[in-house]
Amino acid sequence: MSGEESGVPQDLLESVQDAVGQQVKLCLVQKVNLEVKGDKLESRILALAPHRVFLLSTRVPAKVDQSFSVFDIQSINSVKQKQLLVDYDRGQLSLRLASDQDTDDFIALIGTNIQEICPGIDPLRVIKKLVLKPVERITHLQTFWENHSPAEAGPCGGFSRLYWCVCDQMGVPYRDEVQWDVDTIYLSQDTRELCLQDFIHLDNRDLLAITAALEFNQWFIKLSIKDFKLTADLCDQIFRVVSRSTRLEELTLDNTGLKSDFAQRFAAALSQNPNSALNTISLTNNCIEDKGVMFLSAALSKLTPGLKQLDLSKNSLSAKGVNVLAQCFCSTSLTHLNLSGNTLRGEDMPHLWSFLSQPNHLHTLDLSNSEASLDLVCSSLLRGSLKHLTVLNMSRSVFSYKRGKELPSSFKQFFSSASSLKNICLSGTKLPAEGLKALLLGLACNSNLRDIALDISGCELRSAGAQILEGCIAEIPNITSLDVSDNGLDSDLSTLLVWLGKNRSIKHLSIGRNFSNIKSKNLGQVLVSVVHMIQEEDSPLASLSLADSRLKADLSVVLNALGGNSSLTHLDISGNNMGDFGAKMLAKALQINTKLRTLIWDRNSVSAQGLQDMAAALEKNYTIRFMPVPITDAAQALKNSPEKTEDALLKMEQYLLRNHESRRYLQDQAFRLQQGFSTSTTQQMMSQVCVQVQDQLNSLRFSKSDRVQQDMKAAESLMRDAKSSTTLLRSLYDQRSGVSDGSAGVCVQQVQEKLCSVAGELSVLIDQQLQGLLVSMLDTAQSVCPHVMQQACLREDLLHAGEGRTSVSKAFITSTLLEQSAFDIINKISEVKLSMASCLSEYITDEILQSLSRSQHTLAGHLSRRGQQPLLHQDSQETQVVDETEMQTNNLIPAEPEPEPQRTHRAKRKSIHSRMFRPMSAAFELDFDLSKVLEDVSLCVDDLPLPPPLTPSPSQPLSPPPVEAELPQPEPVSFSDLPTRDTPTLQHITKYRPRRTKKAKPSRAACQPISTDPALEVDQVDEGVPEFYSKKVTNIAAKASAADAEKSRESRLSGFFSLIKHRTSTKATPTSPTPSPTATTTTVSVTVTETDAPPPEPAVNPEPVAPEVKGHVQEGVKRGSPLTGRQMGMQVLGNDLLAEMRAKQEKRKKAGVSPSAASKAEAPDEGGDHGHVTPAVQKEAHDEPTARKLKHTPEHTHAPAHAPAHTPEHTHTPAHTHTPAHTHTAEHTPSSRAPLQPSVRDVQLPRLHR
Repeated sequence: MSGEESGVPQDLLESVQDAVGQQVKLCLVQKVNLEVKGDKLESRILALAPHRVFLLSTRVPAKVDQSFSVFDIQSINSVKQKQLLVDYDRGQLSLRLASDQDTDDFIALIGTNIQEICPGIDPLRVIKKLVLKPVERITHLQTFWENHSPAEAGPCGGFSRLYWCVCDQMGVPYRDEVQWDVDTIYLSQDTRELCLQDFIHLDNRDLLAITAALEFNQWFIKLSIKDFKLTADLCDQIFRVVSRSTRLEELTLDNTGLKSDFAQRFAAALSQNPNSALNTISLTNNCIEDKGVMFLSAALSKLTPGLKQLDLSKNSLSAKGVNVLAQCFCSTSLTHLNLSGNTLRGEDMPHLWSFLSQPNHLHTLDLSNSEASLDLVCSSLLRGSLKHLTVLNMSRSVFSYKRGKELPSSFKQFFSSASSLKNICLSGTKLPAEGLKALLLGLACNSNLRDIALDISGCELRSAGAQILEGCIAEIPNITSLDVSDNGLDSDLSTLLVWLGKNRSIKHLSIGRNFSNIKSKNLGQVLVSVVHMIQEEDSPLASLSLADSRLKADLSVVLNALGGNSSLTHLDISGNNMGDFGAKMLAKALQINTKLRTLIWDRNSVSAQGLQDMAAALEKNYTIRFMPVPITDAAQALKNSPEKTEDALLKMEQYLLRNHESRRYLQDQAFRLQQGFSTSTTQQMMSQVCVQVQDQLNSLRFSKSDRVQQDMKAAESLMRDAKSSTTLLRSLYDQRSGVSDGSAGVCVQQVQEKLCSVAGELSVLIDQQLQGLLVSMLDTAQSVCPHVMQQACLREDLLHAGEGRTSVSKAFITSTLLEQSAFDIINKISEVKLSMASCLSEYITDEILQSLSRSQHTLAGHLSRRGQQPLLHQDSQETQVVDETEMQTNNLIPAEPEPEPQRTHRAKRKSIHSRMFRPMSAAFELDFDLSKVLEDVSLCVDDLPLPPPLTPSPSQPLSPPPVEAELPQPEPVSFSDLPTRDTPTLQHITKYRPRRTKKAKPSRAACQPISTDPALEVDQVDEGVPEFYSKKVTNIAAKASAADAEKSRESRLSGFFSLIKHRTSTKATPTSPTPSPTATTTTVSVTVTETDAPPPEPAVNPEPVAPEVKGHVQEGVKRGSPLTGRQMGMQVLGNDLLAEMRAKQEKRKKAGVSPSAASKAEAPDEGGDHGHVTPAVQKEAHDEPTARKLKHTPEHTHAPAHAPAHTPEHTHTPAHTHTPAHTHTAEHTPSSRAPLQPSVRDVQLPRLHR
């Protein structure tokens, strides 16, 4: 606007622009009079920007006296002539303008600016009060605003532009990452839900601005945030949005720390908005309590559209509060009600029973874990909720039935009369046998129900319930999913599974946690029944769950039947502790199984070896689509074998990705993503060039030259094309292909019709080929077995029998082509279509930009010849969403020889490329440190340390302070502290054979050598065992100190995140057993002198083997179980043996046997010098009080390091001279007269060849 037009001198106009900012576009600048005290008037400059009003002084340099956002305006009053009174949040502005027309123009500009910022919003919603006299002025303004058509809103209803204005209003920084996320991610996903969870890493002020933008945004209809404590300011902003928004339909504030006062203020906000569209409210896991519910009840009943979904679960409600809340339900169209996790004990809820008894639209009712009365609920539902109720969740409820009394008939009648039930959950409800029978019979006689999912897990059914199930389940045709887990069925499962197998409608079955008290002799029968059920021909069972059954190795009975199974597509065997053996069996089954799609197998005590076996099996399996990572097993395996575990997990993910490649191409999402990257950038570029061309057109509008007028008309036409080009990509993409007859149609129909015709031709061709193949097979059989094939009519019988098997149905071929090939073809067509539309759109927009640039140069030439400067239009970058320096054109005529069209085209390409990268998060600017977040994570001393960097990075100091000084040094972990496992122990099959009683006294007492050094006192039965089995020979003291230092350094990042180590880690276990040259020389030799010892105490009987292990062994021998070989085989020595030895040692201590009663092994020096200990050994023993010693007991025989797997004769094999695998070398000296400890023969290990 020129100074002459506005009545403001040019120098003052430039000063005003400098005062408000060069990047702020001013719509109006004019002189006004400010009313001060009394009737005194002062001259001021009134400037209006699209988002803000400025009042400045009239002196040069101009200064801003007052400034406020257009969203701060509370009312505008113009009653007196030429007067304008504006009330805003922090003050009032009273002005005198030149005329009433100037006042109306000012108000009209404010309204049009609001329409540009908030498309679809009536300006009177922002300007809450408008008073003009005469009233016709308001009518003229409303007509003007209705006829005004705002520009393109932009992505997500112009959210980013509105967000920028709100940031300017609230004085908070504008975050580019918020704009990028909304304009790119939200647009491509086409979502209408604004999730504050995406931005909680920002400051609380940023969350306030994002939430405030929803007040007038017309795109987003949902606001959600979960698991985040809301501050008081953020709650106030949510109240403001609820009280003013007419588009917000769903509000989710789950686990946000809300109290009863929130409910009171929330109800007040709802009552202030008569036009609220809110119909879904979720406030789960807060503390609203009865006090807050009483305030909510009145407000919810007054919602205009009617409440549809309400979730108040886990809010500390009682029956009294729910009864008050239920008063508002009758006036709503409630479809989903969730009151779970509250205390609804008793019958004092008449309003709730009344609501359920009246005709309603309730689809989902969740009263789980609330102690509500199941029979009362069903009795109420019978009278009013039969038509629409689909999901009934009454888990952990109460069945108020007393034995000896008659069961209410309404309970059975409800299940026999419901017409829409799909999901019935009674888990954890103690059902009596009569109640279970009424439930099953009610469902059996209901012909309206289909595909019911029934969950009666944890109902304490036991034998009585099993008998009811056996008598009813086979005749129920409408149950497709049944969960009877955790019911104490045990041995009754063997019979129940037979009857379950006779039901032809159950597709999903869960029977886990029913094997805790089952006897070993009955376990085999139950597992065989499971195998028979899944292996039955034409079995309808598609999903089976044996989760948390702790079947251990017995699970292999089911796994062995899995390979050839042709019905199961979903299998859950988690929590069975099957170990590596079970993983091996499962891997073998997966290599040949072609039906399974989903497998869940965590918590099975599988090591890295088992994970590798599974990865190798998945390499050959192409049907498994979904298999969650076994996190629990992987976490433990990562501690022991990080490299092998990581390699196995990566392979699993690769093979699952290979099997799960989606056939569907998300063409709509791809189009929205392309539109977000390309269209918005092009629109900004067009706007800038159009502003410059418009400036030149304004300067040349009084020219009389025909050539100039012609060029101006061409420029105006190009600007119209530029404005229309913003919708070019959408128009091209929505264009349908034309067919020969000229009518519009999609090629999809033609493709499908062609595929159907091809399917018929393929069916005929395949049938002919199969008929010929059958004849060829018979000819081959004639040549191979001529004697049999010479029988009369045999060939004709075989041809007749094979006719039904020599055809592929046309329906199968058609469905295969349409569901697979057609999708691929149509997706490719859509992809090519989007590529064509994008190419044409970019080419045309580039041509428009180049033409505009050429027109700009032509008009600039006309101006230069006339010696004029263009009337510069102040370019506003604040009204734009993205501030990209690549788009800015600083000069009208480029100084470089590169032509302007090419420069504009390159800037556009560079801008589109830069939009594909997300801006740096503000969290990193705030020094967000992950290690500080993980400081509260529990420490784990078993974590493997990361390797130190070979060279320090430039950003790090050369000598950082040691981390070991910050944390206490962990104490050495002794092997006696290892956890015990519930695994079968190593026992010989003849251990319990009857033996004669020994009457003769021992000929001589057992010698008890006494250690010469107290530091070498043996007090642990399992000391030295890990070194015996270790494959790495190192110095104990050096290794312990280094390990402690590294563990202390890395203990801050313990937990599952620090388990995965890099493949090049130098701390990983070496794969080669060959020791290093230095490590082989660090053997410890100790000579123990022999002294007289008192006679030993009476021997203690061996501890009996665990009952379950003994039962498994006996049962395997009796019934010839396939597990017999495994039970009788030799176990691999390792952690299981250590756990067994520790358990026996503790039992011996409880029985009163001193550990020192056992004789100690002699360990003479390998080089001679009996009775002499080297100084190095003495120093090491003194430094390590818990140094590992070797102790021989009847349960522990010191076997050679490289003993064979088994020997025909159990004799004591002398130690090998080559011992690279263990640290201690013990040899018996000739002078030692102590009796040898029990040898391998005494242990009576079983022979493997059996």
